[in-house]
Amino acid sequence: MTPKLIALDLDGTTLNSEGKISPLTRNVLTKARAAGHEVVIATGRPDSISESIYDELGLTTPLINFNGALVHVPHQQWQFEYARTLATTTVLQLLTLRDQFPIKVMVAEGKQLLLADRPYTNIPFLPDMPKPERLLSAQTLSQAPISVTMFTPEINAPALRLAIQAQKFPVSVQSWGSWSGENAALEVVSANINKAVALDFVAQKLHFTADNVIAFGDDDNDIEMLNYAGLGVAMKNANPVILQHVHQQTPLTNAEDGVAHFLESYLQL
Repeated sequence: MTPKLIALDLDGTTLNSEGKISPLTRNVLTKARAAGHEVVIATGRPDSISESIYDELGLTTPLINFNGALVHVPHQQWQFEYARTLATTTVLQLLTLRDQFPIKVMVAEGKQLLLADRPYTNIPFLPDMPKPERLLSAQTLSQAPISVTMFTPEINAPALRLAIQAQKFPVSVQSWGSWSGENAALEVVSANINKAVALDFVAQKLHFTADNVIAFGDDDNDIEMLNYAGLGVAMKNANPVILQHVHQQTPLTNAEDGVAHFLESYLQL
């Protein structure tokens, strides 16, 4: 079989319901790499909470973070590394949306950067910060961040998205992680950035064409990547909105090692 580039979203896709790599998934990905295929992580997560998974899998490929706004190789200075940052003026304007919407917490993030606008605990994908040393403000924002993420009840997310877009900032707005419930995440990154843009960049550097890319995802921030790949696969547990765009689906959920079982069969491992 022609070598494939396997692009993996993390939460709700490759990670199980406990947010971990199962032994079966790790074993199948190891066998895939031994058979000549490559594996790349493409996640909305920042680098700080995805590099441990990258290391656990023993990867050496570029890592895609912030929905494509950061592409790098952990633990080294990769010559092709890039980070697409937001203007600090845009970030400060986004802070004014707190007056109109019930935003539980707003965080500005970058490579090794995390600034929250208030203390918080029990927010998915963020380390608890009940007493942060600094809060996000005009005075503390000393470097341009890669993303701003707002956590809000899912019922408010569509209106908040429209309010961000109405500002006409040069940004993209995507959701990820908890796509329903009390902690829906809306992430703002630079315009024209998504996982597909970053994956195409990585594929070219690794000498893969799009038709030899297999991508897995579960949320609307994965749509472009799944459509870019020669084989885009939505998870059985995927957000229903992406099923309108992607026709292939795993028979099993992320909690059932859906990615591992699909690859084992498809790649004949």
